[in-house]
Amino acid sequence: MMKKEIQVTQSEESNQLAVLQTLPKQYLQALRPKSVDDVFASSEPSLGMLVKEWGENRARAVVVLLLEEVVSFFNASNTMEDTQVAFTTDMIIEEYPYFKVDDMKLALRNGMKGKYGEIYNRLDGSVIMGWLRQYNRERCARADILSYNDHKQLNEAESNGLYYEDYRRMLQEKAANGDQEAQKALNRSNDTLAFMKRKSLEKQRKMLEKYEQKEALRNKVQQEGT
Repeated sequence: MMKKEIQVTQSEESNQLAVLQTLPKQYLQALRPKSVDDVFASSEPSLGMLVKEWGENRARAVVVLLLEEVVSFFNASNTMEDTQVAFTTDMIIEEYPYFKVDDMKLALRNGMKGKYGEIYNRLDGSVIMGWLRQYNRERCARADILSYNDHKQLNEAESNGLYYEDYRRMLQEKAANGDQEAQKALNRSNDTLAFMKRKSLEKQRKMLEKYEQKEALRNKVQQEGT
C-alpha cells in the first residue's frame, strides 16, 4: 500500500473517530447506509477498532446508543431493561468485532422496518442477535458475490499482464489522486480480503474443534479400557 494512500485512509478514520467520540449521538443519527454495498464502500470504524482505540467501555457506549434507538422505536410491553442492553452489547462486540458502525446501523434499521420478521410485542437480546445473524448472512453472501467479481477483475488484469498486488497498487494510486470509484473498489477489495481471512480462520477453528473432540473421545476410550 502506498504511503500517501495510507495517510489519507488513516486521516479519514482519525477524523471519524474524533467526531464519533465527541458527538456520538449526532454522529450515529447522521449515518444513513442503504445497503451492504454502502457499508463496504465506507471507511467507518469497526467495533473491534473502537475497542482497540478507546477501550471496551467507550466502545460499549456506542453500541448502547444504537440499541437505545431500537428500544425507543418499539412500543413493546416486553422490552429490554438496562441490564439486558448491557449484556446484549457485550455479546455483539464479542460476536461481531468486524462489524463497522454502519453495519450495526443498517442491520438494526432493517430489523426496525420488519425485514427480519415481526417481534410480536417482545424485544430482547435474542431478537437483536437474530437480526444480526440474518444481516450477517446477507453480508457474507454479498461479500461472496463481490469476491467473485473481484476475482473476475483480477483475471482480466492478469490477462493484461497485471498481478493482484499490481491491481491493488493501481487502485491505490487512483484513490490517492481523488478517484472515488477506485477508492470504492479498494474498500471492497479490503473488505473481501478480510472476509476471506475470517472464513479461513473459521475453517481452521472448526478443524481444531473436531481434532480436540476426537482426542477427547480417544482419551475417554483409553481411560475406560484401563
